[in-house]
Amino acid sequence: MLLGVDIGGTAIKAGAITETGEVLREATAATPNTNEQGDVFAVASALLAEVGAADEAAPIGCGLAAGLEPGTGRVVASPNMPGLVGSAPAAALGAALGLAAEETARRLHIENDANAAALGEQWLGAARGEDNLAVLTLGTGVGGGLILGGALVTGSTGCASEIGHVLVDPEGPTCGCGARGCLEAVASASAAAARARAAGLPRDNPGNLPLLCEEARKSPGPERELLSAVGRDLGRGLTAALDLLEPGIRKGMDRGSTPAGRRRVRLIRAQLGNRAGWIGAARLAALAGA
Repeated sequence: MLLGVDIGGTAIKAGAITETGEVLREATAATPNTNEQGDVFAVASALLAEVGAADEAAPIGCGLAAGLEPGTGRVVASPNMPGLVGSAPAAALGAALGLAAEETARRLHIENDANAAALGEQWLGAARGEDNLAVLTLGTGVGGGLILGGALVTGSTGCASEIGHVLVDPEGPTCGCGARGCLEAVASASAAAARARAAGLPRDNPGNLPLLCEEARKSPGPERELLSAVGRDLGRGLTAALDLLEPGIRKGMDRGSTPAGRRRVRLIRAQLGNRAGWIGAARLAALAGA
């Protein structure tokens, strides 16, 4: 059995899965809004305990919405959870689980959440069997995971594929990282909801994304135009989102890259949904112990 936990800015998700990919148990909870690292890791450890952390043979993977320093594993950036900056998440989560330092080093493995999602989609999702892929995650922020030649690419800083902080609009809204107009600030799920609220859409409940998508599916109108605009901004930063956004993304992509590059890129929808992070984290733990 493998265990995985995905710690994001809005929700924490955990699960148990077999080495052949059969999901056994899942649990989820809201991320504490206290901005205290102890609270975040306490919730994560409780969810892991719920899905099977008491099994001392089970390796544990953790996907964390943060930039991690290579070598030390310390959090160097976390725009949506700034209270984690400077923390040592492996030690903190291990302590919350009641693991000794030696057991933490043996069983617990930490990675950026979008990198974990890329591993999940490569293992059991839309990129199964692919050695070269990029995964874009849309949630509280925008994350990117890159696998080339079958290996996860993190770079010398550990932040090689942080696509969410590519500049899209110099005059755009302020991002959680402090810059203006980052992709995350204009095209994350949180940003899309903010744009919808500002536009008063959908009329019955401004800012409600599921309802906005439902209205956009029904017929052309301002809801569909707003989603297309979000898609265009997403396309300017790079690739991949929901089918409702795809026309806008394609328009954004067509303004960049080379004709040959555009022909070779396949834009596909991820298959694992919000399970991708914890499943990929579990896969990380399996690969680390191989």
